[in-house]
Amino acid sequence: MAIFPAPTFLDYLVSESFYLKCMGVPELFGPDGRLVRMKGQKHLALLVYLAVERRSQYRRDELADLLWSEHQMPEARHSLATAVSAIRRVFGPSVITGNRDLLRFEHRRVILDVERLESREVLATATLPAVEIGGFLADSDLRAPPAYLHWRDRQQSRWQPYIKGGLLKLIDHSRRTGASLQIGRLADQLIALDSLAEDGPRAKMEALAFAGDRISALRVFEEWRERLKVELGAVPSSLVEEMARRLRLRGVERPVADPTPTVQVDPWRARPFVGRAHEYRVMYEAWESVNVSSPRHVLVEGESGIGKSTLVERFAVAASLEGAIVARAQCYELERAIPFAAIASLATSLLDKPGVSSTNPASLAEVARVIPKVRERFPGLPVAMDTQGETARLHFAEGIMAMLEAAMEEHPVVLVMDDFHLADEVSLTVLHLLIRRIESSRMMVLLTIRTSELQPGSGAARIYGGGEYLRMAKLKLPPLTGAESEELLARLVPGDRAQPAASHRRALLRAARGVPMVLQLLVDDWQRNGTAGLALSLGAMTERVGSDGAVTSESAYRHIIERMLFELDPVTRLVLHTATVLGSRINDLSLYQVGDLTSSQTMIGMAELTGRHILRDSSTGLDFVNELVRGQSYGSMPGPLRHGLHAAVAQRLLARLAAGDRDVRGLETAWHLVRGGRAREAAPHLLRGAREAIHGGAPHEAEMALSTALSDDVVLRGESRTEAL
Repeated sequence: MAIFPAPTFLDYLVSESFYLKCMGVPELFGPDGRLVRMKGQKHLALLVYLAVERRSQYRRDELADLLWSEHQMPEARHSLATAVSAIRRVFGPSVITGNRDLLRFEHRRVILDVERLESREVLATATLPAVEIGGFLADSDLRAPPAYLHWRDRQQSRWQPYIKGGLLKLIDHSRRTGASLQIGRLADQLIALDSLAEDGPRAKMEALAFAGDRISALRVFEEWRERLKVELGAVPSSLVEEMARRLRLRGVERPVADPTPTVQVDPWRARPFVGRAHEYRVMYEAWESVNVSSPRHVLVEGESGIGKSTLVERFAVAASLEGAIVARAQCYELERAIPFAAIASLATSLLDKPGVSSTNPASLAEVARVIPKVRERFPGLPVAMDTQGETARLHFAEGIMAMLEAAMEEHPVVLVMDDFHLADEVSLTVLHLLIRRIESSRMMVLLTIRTSELQPGSGAARIYGGGEYLRMAKLKLPPLTGAESEELLARLVPGDRAQPAASHRRALLRAARGVPMVLQLLVDDWQRNGTAGLALSLGAMTERVGSDGAVTSESAYRHIIERMLFELDPVTRLVLHTATVLGSRINDLSLYQVGDLTSSQTMIGMAELTGRHILRDSSTGLDFVNELVRGQSYGSMPGPLRHGLHAAVAQRLLARLAAGDRDVRGLETAWHLVRGGRAREAAPHLLRGAREAIHGGAPHEAEMALSTALSDDVVLRGESRTEAL
C-alpha cells in the first residue's frame, strides 16, 4: 500500500509549490528552483516533520517537546511559535493555521523527494532534477532532542525499501546511458545500505571494469563473497559469479576449450566518456532486444574523431560483462583490395570463442578455404567441395553463418566492424547476407562509418541504405555541446595536474569545436608544450579549422599529428612507421625486425604510441586510433624508408610462403613488393592472388588488382600481361 498518493504531473507544475529534500542534507527549494535558507536548523526540522507526517492536525505541546525538550514548556512553546512564524514568512500566512492548542499544515504546498522516491519517479523531469538518494536526514548536523532523532531513525527504516528501489532504478538508468562514474557512486550507497545484497557489488564491479580497474573489481567480488559465506552461509548468484569469471580470465592464457568469453576492460583506464548518453541508450535497448532473440543492429556515423569507436568500445565492454561474445574488425583503405580481408578478421577472432568448436566440420571446411587459420585451429576438417565464383562465396557465407549459430547456442554474439565503408566488397556482400539471413537469433551487428567517404553503388552503400529491412538503427554523432566539451576537458587533465587557465581553456575548446579526439590531442599537446601548444596559436588554428564554424577535422588532425610525430624519439618513430606499413599485421611482433627493432624496443614504442593516442588497445590487439591517423603517418614517411620497409616485409612474407604458411595471401604479397620497389617480382603473386580471389568468389577484387597493375608496364610483362588480360 502506498504511504502517499503518487503526485501527478500537474502537481509538479503548480507554480506555488515548494520542493523539500529530506534525503541526505535537508534543503528547501522555492517555486523558482532557488535554494531557500531558513534562519534556524530547527525551523527546517519542524517543516520536515510537518510535511512528512501529513497528519490532519498537531498538538502544540507535542511539537514543542519534540524539538525543544531541553527547555521548560513555556520556553519551548515560544521557540515553536518562532519557528511557525519563520515558516509562514516563507510560504505565506495560510500554510499553518490553528489555535492555541492545535496546528494544521497545508501539505499540498510542498513536494517531497520521498514522495517521488515512493512512486519510483526518481529520474530528472522537465521541471525537477533527479532525486538525490541518501539516508533520511542522514547528513544533517542538527543537534535535536532524542525524541526527534528516534523519529528520524524510524523514518529511515520506513523509507529504506524505497531508497533501495530508487538506487536500483538510477543504476539501471546509468547503465543504459553509459554513466559508469554515476554507477560507482550509486553502488557505494547501495552497499552502505545493504552490504550483503548482490546489486551493490555487481554495480561496483561494472563501474570498476569500465574504469579499466579489473583487479579492484575482482577484489570487490572476493570480499563480498566471503562476507556472504560467513554471515549468511550463501554463495553468489550465477550472474555475478560468471561476471567475475569473465573478468578473471581477461589477459590470462586460457585453454582453447574454456567456455567463458573474456572482457576487454584494460583500455578504459583513465578514458573519459562524455556526451553520448542518448546514443548509448539506443544501443543498450537494441541489446536488450537481442537478448530475447529479436536481433536489432546499429550503424554509428560521423567524421573522424567524433567518438564512434569510443561509443562502440564502451558498449562492447557492457555487453561482454553481461556474457556476450564480441568479435571486432577494423577496416583499412590500404587493404580494400584484398578480398575477404574484413570478414576474415571477424571470423578469425571467433575461432577460440565458446561454442564455435561445435560447428559442423563441413561448414568449417568451407571457411578454411578462405581462412587457413581455421584448419590450423581444427586440423581434422574434411576437404571442402570444389567450387568457384559465386557458389564459393555463398558456401563461405553459409560456413560463417554456421559458426555464428554455434556460438549463439551458448552466448549472444556482437559483431563490430569499424569503418566498414573501407571494407572489401566481398566482405560487405557476406556481411549483408548474414544480417538478412539471421532473423531470430541472439546476434547484434555494430557498424561505424564516415558518411562523407561512402561510395555510391558500393556494398557499404547498400547496407547503409537498407536500415529498415535490415532492422538497423542509424546513430549520427554530432559534435559535443559547450557544456559537454567543458566536462571532457576537465576530465582529460588529471586531478594532480594544474588545470588550464580560463584563456587557455577557451582556446582549447574553440580549437576542438566539439570533436572529442581533437580536444584530447590538443590537451595532450598543451600539457607537454604549455603556451607553445598548437591550440594557443590562434592564427594557425584559424587556418586549419576554419573561421566559418565548420569542423575541418582532417586539417586539424594533420597539424596536430605532424607535431606529435616530430616529438617522437627515433626508435618510437620507427615503430610507428613499421606499424603503418604492416597494417593488419600490426600485432605481429616478429615483423618489426625488418626495421632492426628488438622486441623490447617494439613494445616500449607501442606503449608510447598508445599513451599519445596514436594507437589504441582493442579486443583484438593494437591498431590505429583511426584511419586518418594512419594515413597521415604513412604520408609523412620518407620515401626511401617506406620503400625499404615494404621490401623487407615482402621478403618476410615470401619466406613464410616458402615455408608453407597458407595464411600469406597473394595480393598482400604483391602489394608489398610493388610498394617496395620490387614490382618485377610481383607478377606471379599478383596472378596467384587474383586466382585466389576468383576461386573464393571475388572476381571484382581480382579485376581491380589486375587493372591497376596493367597500367604499369613494369609489373605485368609478356605472358604475365597476357594472362592478366
